[in-house]
Amino acid sequence: MIQRNLMNNTKTRRKGSMLQDSLSKIKYFLVLAVLLVLPMQAMAGFGNVIPVIDQTDTGVNRLVAFWDTRSRDTFIQVTNTSSEKVNIHVQIFDVDSPFTECEECNFDDMLTAFDTHVYDIENVVTNFEGDLVCTERPGTYGFMVISLESGPSGSLIGMFRVIDESGYEYRANAAGTEDFSANDTFSEVVNFSDANGNTLSDLVGITYVDLGPSAVYASPGVFTVFGDLSFEILIWDQDEDDISCSPTTFACADGAFDRGIDNALPNSKGQANRVCSTSILDTNSSGWLDLPFSRFGCTDPLASNGDGTCALEPFFVGFIGLNNGNGTGSMDSWWEVGLFQAIIALPE
Repeated sequence: MIQRNLMNNTKTRRKGSMLQDSLSKIKYFLVLAVLLVLPMQAMAGFGNVIPVIDQTDTGVNRLVAFWDTRSRDTFIQVTNTSSEKVNIHVQIFDVDSPFTECEECNFDDMLTAFDTHVYDIENVVTNFEGDLVCTERPGTYGFMVISLESGPSGSLIGMFRVIDESGYEYRANAAGTEDFSANDTFSEVVNFSDANGNTLSDLVGITYVDLGPSAVYASPGVFTVFGDLSFEILIWDQDEDDISCSPTTFACADGAFDRGIDNALPNSKGQANRVCSTSILDTNSSGWLDLPFSRFGCTDPLASNGDGTCALEPFFVGFIGLNNGNGTGSMDSWWEVGLFQAIIALPE
C-alpha cells in the first residue's frame, strides 16, 4: 500500500541549517519515498580515531526516530527499498507517559515491494491492514524504533518531521544503527551557531539495549553518561577557547531525554536541564560541544549484569535540533554502540 508522501503532502515551512542556509540533495527511491538529506553537523571521533558518520539515507535493518507532541505534530516515514515484501516490528517509547515512564506501544507491520508508509504519531495506523494501534497523547514525547523482522537485509530507509506550532520544523533522516565501523569512536562533537537567529535547542539522547534483530529494550535504568573526572565535557567558542561542563546523563526519562545546550541555547520546550551553564552565543556566532563518552549504564534488572554494567549491547542515538522559535529549524543525528560496557562499571 502506498500512502501519502511525507515530504510533499505535509505543509512546507522554511527550514534553516545550523551552519549554512542551503539544503542538500533530495533522493528518490522509485518515486515512493523522498528523503531530505541534511548536512550532518554532529560527528563522532577523538584523538587518532577517524570520525565515522553513518550514511542514514542508505538501507539498514533498524531505524530510530525522535517524536514530539508538545504543541508539535510528528510524522515518521519508512520505506522498503527492496523488490520483496518485508515484515517490520515497530516500537514507540513514550518518555513522559502519564501512566508509566518510558511506556511502550509496539506492533508488527508489513511493507510490500518498494512500499512507503507514514505514521502520524498521534494516530498510528498500520500499513498492512490500516488498524489504529497507538494514540500518543498531546504533550508527550519519545522515540520510535523500526526493526526488520524478515526480508532482504538493509531494506529500510526512513525520515521524520517534527512540526512546531510556532512555525519552524525539524526534518531529518531516521538514524540507521548499522555501520559497525563506528564502534571505535569515543567522543561526540556537536556544532551550533546563531544562523537564522537560532536561540533554542533540543539535544535529544536515546539509549536502549539490543534484544536481537526484531526488538530493543529501553527504560530509565538504561542510560548513557558523558563526561567524568578523566574526560571533561567541553564547550568551545569560535575562537577555540573552551569551558568545562558537568557530566551529563541521557535516559528514557523526563528531564534526561531532551536537554538544552547552554543558557544561550536553552531547551525549546522549557526543559530545565542543559549540558553547560555557559552563554557562548551571547558573544560568539558559533561554537561546538565536545561530549566524551564516560560509560553506558544499566541498573534495570532486565538489562543489567547487577553491577551497573549492561548485560546486553547498549546503543546511543543523538539528535541535535536548533531553531529560532519562529520560522526556521534544523536537526542532525549521530550514534554510538557500547562494545566496552562489560569492563566499565559505575562508581560505588
